[in-house]
Amino acid sequence: MKQRRRLTRRESREATRARLIEAAERIFIRFGFEASSVERIAEAAGFSRGAFYSNFRDKDELFIAVLNRRRLAISNALGEVFRNEPLAGKRLRAVRDWYVRQGRQKQWIILETEFTLRAVRNRAVRIRLAALRRQELETYSALVARHFWEIGLPPADRPEAIAISLMAIIEGLGAWSLIETDRNARGRFAKARDLVFNRLIATDEAATANN
Repeated sequence: MKQRRRLTRRESREATRARLIEAAERIFIRFGFEASSVERIAEAAGFSRGAFYSNFRDKDELFIAVLNRRRLAISNALGEVFRNEPLAGKRLRAVRDWYVRQGRQKQWIILETEFTLRAVRNRAVRIRLAALRRQELETYSALVARHFWEIGLPPADRPEAIAISLMAIIEGLGAWSLIETDRNARGRFAKARDLVFNRLIATDEAATANN
């Protein structure tokens, strides 16, 4: 029987961090940021409190790591759309479908809103979160630029401005939907979302349909 290779110290630490991040995502979504204790997260990952602090300074740093993991997953998912769908029109529809789904993930919207409020009140947390949001913006801006380049059209504005607008509308409508009680609001939100998306991204349906 082939003996399993022992992990190096670095590999072991990376595996521990990954398990803590995965467990934290589940716990945060279930209980919220404030109600998720370090002990609960460590236990869910199968580690001790000491293992937690060997990998993260505090719960804030862990939450940023959870958000970064989510950012990378989104980037990979959208990258797959670009790689697997050569026709620009179909690719655009796939991206629009993904965009719509983001506004329906209420658990994430609640969680990110909670942490944003924490960041507003805590400068150290705000600096960390702002840095991550800039990375997120770079990811979306690059995808916007790639979309326009591949269909042979110059973007209506700078890719960064388009990415900010798309991020703002989906996050704003998502937060609004959490408190809205009007049954007709969902339709109005969808129209507002589609209006912004189509004006900023689908600037030339004929061009994308033929590519």
